[in-house]
Amino acid sequence: MKFSLNSNGKINIGLNVTGVLPNGYHLLDMIMIPISLSDKITGEIEDISGTLEIKTNKADIPVNEDNILWKIYDKFYNESGISKRKISLYLEKIIPHQAGLGGGSSNGAFLLKLLNEFHGNFFSQERLIEIGKSVGADIPFFLINRSARVRGIGEDIEIIENNLKNSIILIKPQFGVSTGKAYKNMSMLNNKRDANIDKIIFGLKENRVDIVEDNIENHLEQGLLLEDENIIEFRKKLAELNMKFFMSGSGSAYYTFVTQEESEEAVTRIKEYLNSCEVYLCSSL
Repeated sequence: MKFSLNSNGKINIGLNVTGVLPNGYHLLDMIMIPISLSDKITGEIEDISGTLEIKTNKADIPVNEDNILWKIYDKFYNESGISKRKISLYLEKIIPHQAGLGGGSSNGAFLLKLLNEFHGNFFSQERLIEIGKSVGADIPFFLINRSARVRGIGEDIEIIENNLKNSIILIKPQFGVSTGKAYKNMSMLNNKRDANIDKIIFGLKENRVDIVEDNIENHLEQGLLLEDENIIEFRKKLAELNMKFFMSGSGSAYYTFVTQEESEEAVTRIKEYLNSCEVYLCSSL
């Protein structure tokens, strides 16, 4: 069976860290919305025993067991007891990585759904979420792939209504951010500013971008701004554009909301000013 998947990214609209479990995992409360910026995964599943072969357009992406696609492939067949099928796939990576946009988790979720469908919906949605969660915290969100309030360690997903009409401009600087470092820095904060998740939900439902923007905070960004020189300097450059920018997840990508009418002009202006960055125009799904 040949397949072609558009594996989309996400942005976080507000992110509060609400606690830490004994195993070190952080508890979160955040809004996540799927966006149109997508990787493309194409290939073939053969109904014969074999293994997974990954090829990709990016030299710095592993194609062995370190790739999340490999981990999902292994996990699905180990959990199901089905003999591993021969799969060859090509991952065309478009979503920047180390950006807080969930590209890797999305890839894993889309492959997990594909494998499950190929084998006659072997697992229930609830079981898929359990399997996905054991590989990556954002995978459960991408299995559902709808605007949601996400709590816990990523498994508590409450679908919300998103009627925001604005386009989204994503900006990815040349540097990335370690998620581990973002959490470590966040623990040093004395005066955290919390996102008002309830008001963000209201703003998304009512298409009130002003309410959404006024209530976004990100504890991980606040921690990084304590000592991460890359983020500190990049934030200063963004401020010079006189637009409202917000970090997605643990970064390093930022986004801004623009009307559809002003989107092309805004993209051109941002590209000219931040000529070393990747800039993408997209929308929420």
